[in-house]
Order: sequence, then structure tokens, then C-alpha cells
Amino acid sequence: MKPLAGLIGSLLLLTPCAAQEMLEPPSTKYFRSTGSWGQKQADQWGLQRLGFDASPQSAWRLVKKNAEPVIVALIDTGIDWNHRSLDWDNIWRNPNEKINGIDDDKNGKVDDVIGWDFFARNGKPWDMDGHGTMVAGIIAGSWKDADGVAGINPFARLMILKAVNNFGHTRSSYVAEALVYAADHGARVINLSVGGEKTNKMVTDALDYAYKKGAVIVVAAGNEGVSTEDYGLAASDKVLVVGASTVDDQHANFSNWGKVSVAAPGVDILSLRARRTDTLFSPKAIKYIAGTNYVGTDRRYYRADGTSFAAPFVSGLASLMIANDPTLTNQQVINIIKSTAKDIGPPGVDQFTGYGLPDARAALQAPKDYFLFAGIARVAVTQAAGGQVVRVFGLADADKFATAQLELGAGETPSSFKKIASVTKSAAPDGALGDIPTQALAGSKVWTVRIVVTHQNGKTREARFRLNLG
Repeated sequence: MKPLAGLIGSLLLLTPCAAQEMLEPPSTKYFRSTGSWGQKQADQWGLQRLGFDASPQSAWRLVKKNAEPVIVALIDTGIDWNHRSLDWDNIWRNPNEKINGIDDDKNGKVDDVIGWDFFARNGKPWDMDGHGTMVAGIIAGSWKDADGVAGINPFARLMILKAVNNFGHTRSSYVAEALVYAADHGARVINLSVGGEKTNKMVTDALDYAYKKGAVIVVAAGNEGVSTEDYGLAASDKVLVVGASTVDDQHANFSNWGKVSVAAPGVDILSLRARRTDTLFSPKAIKYIAGTNYVGTDRRYYRADGTSFAAPFVSGLASLMIANDPTLTNQQVINIIKSTAKDIGPPGVDQFTGYGLPDARAALQAPKDYFLFAGIARVAVTQAAGGQVVRVFGLADADKFATAQLELGAGETPSSFKKIASVTKSAAPDGALGDIPTQALAGSKVWTVRIVVTHQNGKTREARFRLNLG
């Protein structure tokens, strides 16, 4: 028999390590309150809708308390760095630069300690519009200010790149330069709540450069209610394009559509108000009365609509995922956010809400290589061995692919579907998925084609395409 001391030693060796401490949800005023401007929903309803709530199942409780700091670049109108609900610990510091009038790191920019103002060409990117400060608050509003709002990621380090002027305008060269600066200075996430029609090779090359350097690039879809096709930054295949969703999880009618990755809350969003700004007011404003959207007796907070304020919800989630697991690549983060999103709006992946509403709990729990994609890009009439067919092109892919099948239903909103063919895995967004025999299309002038992809974990993803024979 072993001596008692030996047994105790063995038991000590077998004792498991202490459980990892996880984040507790914040207790800030506006995170916990409802109806501060007479509305029915929670003041920060967008956070709760993504899974960042105060419940025992809160997404924040899946994040390590000692998660890593993550650099998030904000290419916007600057920031009010003196706002009481912005903690200086959440502002990025250039480790190789000091405020001394000298270009210490030899990057061509003097005293770029927290970022850069590409208009004034100095290191003081102050926000005189308010837009950038609102974006900043959604991502990193301080949890330490008991009377304030809560940002998604307390581990964010905001790199402030003022590439949009005080009237909301910018130049392609400034956006491109800001993208390169962000990538070269270690930004893991880049938020672009800016846009406009068309773009040029300079910006496209800068997007490609930042993506290759490992950044998750999040772009607002835009607020004109038009297609994103060839619509500036949102046309790139290297970005997450974010549309706006409403309180009832529908596509906001102002939100651009087309190449949308996901949709995030973008209506009546509460965040920080930069000093002496009223973001929605302009001399040409017709329906907006100055000061209407101020919130709080001290008027330090502001509410607004727009895809500009939907995008930072996704940037905040992406940066929190990286804080929790710094080994995640940018493509893994993009894949997970899309693949774990909750389907909203029309059934399946669609041009209005993309893969759906981001689900922070599912995203933080997903295996790092997880993805589940479905899409129908187009159809074409062609000849096959059995005669004329309608060939369906699109995407059916997963990291652990189980099955996929092509289905057909009569009308625009079929009550049932019938299987047409099994589909092999197709990783290309425009791969051939299968053929529909023309005889299968008898009896209706409108058909809905559906692709359903199943992961080995049992999860499914679908996409639909309306086929009008008329």
C-alpha cells in the first residue's frame, strides 16, 4: 500500500485546473434601460438582438475575461476622444511614435499616436461631424461609465483614421491610404461605414492589400435603397457587406441590397454624441429638427438610422471573436459570422439580408474552420443527354459537407418542394449545381428553385431563386 503522502500527491496531480474566468455583462445605464426617448424596445436593442444581453446565456459569458486586445481601425470622421463614455484604454497607441514633432517611426506622418487625419495631415483626428464617434461607441463604448452605453468589445483598441471630412465627404485616395495605414499598423478589423457609387483601382488594390495582411474588412451596404452591384466598396469580394435590419428583424427599406453578407440592427441605434455635433442636421434638412435625436439630460448620447451603424455591430463581433481566439484568420471570421447567422427576411440566403442576422453566441462557439454556404447565382437553358434542361449555377459547400439537394416548388411562395436532384459539393459561387428537366416545369408559369445544403452537424442552409417562364 502507498503511504498517505504519496496518495495525496497523486490526487493533487489529477486535480483539474481552475475554470477559465469569463466576462460578465456590463451594467451601464443605457444597456439596462428601455424607453429613454419613448420607444418600446430596449435602448440598446441591437446588442440584445445579436445575443449580447444580461442573461445567463449572454454571448459575453463565452468570452475569456483575459482576452487579448484587438486593433480595430475606424475609417470615418474621427472621434471625440474626450467623451466620458470612451475609455482611453480602448484607444490604440502607436507604439513607435511620440508626441514630439518628429516622425519617430519614419512612416511619413508626424505624431500619429492614435491615428491620422488625412485632411488636416496631422495626428489629431477630432470628430466635428459625430458619425465616427457613434461608430466608435457601438464597438467600444466604455463599460466603466455607469451612466453610459455599452460597446460590444471591451478589448478593442480603436485606431482613428479620419478619411471622411466634417460634411461626410471623402476622396478615394484618402480611403485607400487609410486602408494601407491600418493594414501596416496591425489592424485585425477595419470598419468602413462609408461608401458611394463606383470605386477605382486604387481603392480595390488597397482592399486587397489589407485583406492579404489579415484584416477583416467590414463595409456598410449604403442607405440609398439600391443595388450594391458596382457600388463602391461593397462590390469587393474581400469584405463583409452589412445591410440594416429593423426592430422586427426585417430589411430596412433604406438599406441597399444585392451583394449583402449579413444584416445587423440599423434603426434607432443609440450610441455616443461627439461634442458640438448633431449628425443628422444640415442646413438642407427638411424633416429633421436640430437636437431631436439627442438622448440624456446631458445630451451626450445620440440615436440614428443607417447601415453606417449596422456595420460596427459586425466589426465589434469580429473583433471580439479575435480577442477570444487570436489564432483565427480573417477568412475564418468571415465564414463563421455568415454561416452562423440567423435567417431573417425572405427564406434562405437573399439579396436583402444576406445570410441573416449575426448570432454572437453561435459565432463564439463555432469551430474555427466552420462554414456552411448555399447560393443560387443564375440559371441557364442548355442541352443535356436527355434533352433540354434548366441548369442551376451557384454554391453548395461546407467544411464538413454532408448532403445537398436541388428542389422545385410551384409559385413564388411554395407550400411544398419536390426533390429534383442530389447535388455534389460546389465551392465556386457560380458552379453547376444540377439540371431541372423542362418537363418538370409544366403546370405553372412561376417556379421557386431551392438549394438545401446540410452540414454533418445537422445544420442546414438554403437559397432560393424565382424562375419566371413568362
